[in-house]
Amino acid sequence: MTKKAPLVMIPGPTPVAEPVRQAMAVQTYGHNYSGFVEIYRECLNGLKTIFQADHMVVIGGSGTLAMEMTLINTVKAGQDLLVVSHGAFGDRFAAIAKVLGINADVLSCPPGSRVPLAEIEKALASKRYAALTLTHVDTSTGVLAQAKEVGELAKKYDVLYILDGVCASAGVPEPMKEYGIDVIVTTCQKAFGTPPGLTMIAFNEKAAARRDELGTVPGYYTDWKNWMPIMENPSLYISTPPVNHIVALNEAVKLILAEGLAARYARHERIGRSFRAGLAALGLETVTEKEALAPTLSVVKYPPNVDDAAFRAKVEENGVFIAGALGPLKGKAFRVGHMGIIGMDEIAITLTAIERALAALGVKVTPGAAVGAAWQEWDSVRPAQGCACCCG
Repeated sequence: MTKKAPLVMIPGPTPVAEPVRQAMAVQTYGHNYSGFVEIYRECLNGLKTIFQADHMVVIGGSGTLAMEMTLINTVKAGQDLLVVSHGAFGDRFAAIAKVLGINADVLSCPPGSRVPLAEIEKALASKRYAALTLTHVDTSTGVLAQAKEVGELAKKYDVLYILDGVCASAGVPEPMKEYGIDVIVTTCQKAFGTPPGLTMIAFNEKAAARRDELGTVPGYYTDWKNWMPIMENPSLYISTPPVNHIVALNEAVKLILAEGLAARYARHERIGRSFRAGLAALGLETVTEKEALAPTLSVVKYPPNVDDAAFRAKVEENGVFIAGALGPLKGKAFRVGHMGIIGMDEIAITLTAIERALAALGVKVTPGAAVGAAWQEWDSVRPAQGCACCCG
């Protein structure tokens, strides 16, 4: 008999809604079958609505491929790139830039804090950068960046603004036109709530013009110009798309738009606050500073003398799978995702598993206090008008 898998509460992949799972399981269509072409087109148009994008590229790949693909199409070797890093995934832009021969200047800060806007402006004023990258939510530190304010600086200094939305998209607002974002790189297995396997890039006409300016780029599969005709007419061909993944993503996009973007973003905020109220009732603190807390995940410090591997094993024994920390936080913290379809039922199960794991490892806790505090926080906020969620 197959062992039942634990509830997945890592910052991606996240649980998949039943309609999305069923969409993933449809027969595999021919990639140029008219019915699939219409699904692909509907998916792309829905994503343009979510992001306020002029163009979308959705192909087989990952969030990291989206990052690499975007640098290939917007920055030449030898040009300067400003990387604003709040953790491991901000640093990844610099690593990719190095491989591509791009000169990356990195602005960083202690884990859990934000790079000050004044420091970003000082850097932009000091040099002419081809582009600026910012990770909207860094999955390693839980930091929510100031995406709108950085967009204002990018506009002031006329620099192409690339936002990594991997752990934010569909859970945190990313209106490209309103925020002045030129490119959003993202993927599907976090707040979108579909199985992993897609590279997703939203971009505007300014970014498309930048690609034209570059001429030949060092990539074929990664060249936007090869994909843009297919994204306008999905019956055309360059490489076979991951058909079932796109059918599933289209279903997820329809669910997101049916919930309503404002209601969805408000729900993520409410879920994040409720989970962290439960953590506080257990005496736990986040790595992330209060003003930088992301709605989509929490990075949580361990109490003294709690072993990382032993704690996460105990949580899994109680039916929940959580993530360890990365980089300099490894062994000092754990990470919990609360995005996509996660509701208060999953929050209560997770807090109970954390409470029981702490107790098993000798930490004094008050049974039920975490769940009670989470529900109290949840009930203190009226849901956004039009919210179609099932958890309050």
